[in-house]
Amino acid sequence: MRTGLRAVEIEGHVVDVLLDGDLVAAIGTDVLSTADEIVDGDGGALLPGLHDHHVHLLAMAARRAGPDLDGVDGVEAADGLLRAAVRAERTRVGGYDEHRHGPMDRMRLDRVGEGAVLRVQHRTGLSWVLSSSALHRVEATSGLGSSSIERDEHGRPTGWIHRDDALLLSVFGPNAPDLAPVGRELARVGITGVTDATHALGPRIDVLRSARASDALPQHLVLLGIDAPVDDLASMGPAKMLVDEMLDLDPSSLAEAIASVHARGRAVALHAVSRAECVLAVTALREAGAFPGDRIEHGSVLPTELDGLLVAAGIAVVVQPSLVRERGDGYLATVDPDDLAHLHRAASLLRAGVTVSVGSDAPVTTIDPWAAIATAADRRTRLGEVLGGDEAVPARVALGWYLADPLDLARPRRIAVGARADLCLLSVPLEVALARPSSQDVRATWVAGRLVAP
Repeated sequence: MRTGLRAVEIEGHVVDVLLDGDLVAAIGTDVLSTADEIVDGDGGALLPGLHDHHVHLLAMAARRAGPDLDGVDGVEAADGLLRAAVRAERTRVGGYDEHRHGPMDRMRLDRVGEGAVLRVQHRTGLSWVLSSSALHRVEATSGLGSSSIERDEHGRPTGWIHRDDALLLSVFGPNAPDLAPVGRELARVGITGVTDATHALGPRIDVLRSARASDALPQHLVLLGIDAPVDDLASMGPAKMLVDEMLDLDPSSLAEAIASVHARGRAVALHAVSRAECVLAVTALREAGAFPGDRIEHGSVLPTELDGLLVAAGIAVVVQPSLVRERGDGYLATVDPDDLAHLHRAASLLRAGVTVSVGSDAPVTTIDPWAAIATAADRRTRLGEVLGGDEAVPARVALGWYLADPLDLARPRRIAVGARADLCLLSVPLEVALARPSSQDVRATWVAGRLVAP
């Protein structure tokens, strides 16, 4: 199948493009004579398909399949949604945010759910709060000796379970949500590939394999949470490792773990959010020694004093601009003033020479890359406040993060003859789109030459 794209803008020039199967066959003028079908681009920009460098696909699908607190504000509204979930016999709820929904523990869930088995996931995806009935199931299956189970000063479980999805999987079973809606949403906004940053995917890889085989998820995948290649399902990216204050890691033991991964010929992707975690991550990476492809995931509070070490070791930072908009008002109210200056940095990292890339961390924030590009450029919160205005970057720079090679974040992807036909066609020229970034400008998306949106 040969598809011709007439009058599309590539890097400022209006040209025609011929696709042959999954490849770009020709670029120029008078190249469409052998096309089986022709799409008139009307001068709209044709981009390499966008790649989100940090998502959680299964969590995205699960959040879409069930009740989600992210759509409501306030304690009363949150309780109302939880009651409705229980009435509908939905025992899993996502999107809890303590700043928007008030304090949460098992006693609150017991009152709202009237004793029902109920579990609520924190918006970060790293923690859960369980009702007493749900917690009893955990006790019956696995006991309450796990250090991941939070306890109050009297030794009683609060209902919170931190960083232990494996424990919950052993009790409640694996979650196999439908990934087709996720694939469609990604395609709709121009995304042709994602890096799934879920830690230790384990048997959940079978859900991704099934979605790729059925074409429910057409996007190319890079996986961080696997230990070995998985045939033609996906590429294997850096090994995901958690740098977590709750895990009491020290730089030496972390450096040993990193060096072990390096010895197997693989880079690492270190989840580090807080100031302490970022310092620990960079210190350990320096001790382990530089390895191409090493990266920091999030780097939410990344002190400028670390920039020289990042540059010297070639460590990239994968940022989440959408957090500035979606969580920024909460940050302004709660984050230590000393940390605000280092919160979700971008421009200063680039000025220092650090390689920067971008991920949504969806479902923690919106998957919409154009919303992230807009926020990277204006640094505005939901309420219109500016958070870290000095860290703003031009929209064109932020778009470039989405066009980077997922296995080499410093290398841009371009539309060229012989390249894979992963493409995003806009309805307007690029300058117009960048002046007011919006996913509404995405007209069509092709993955390996196949039209997947609209």
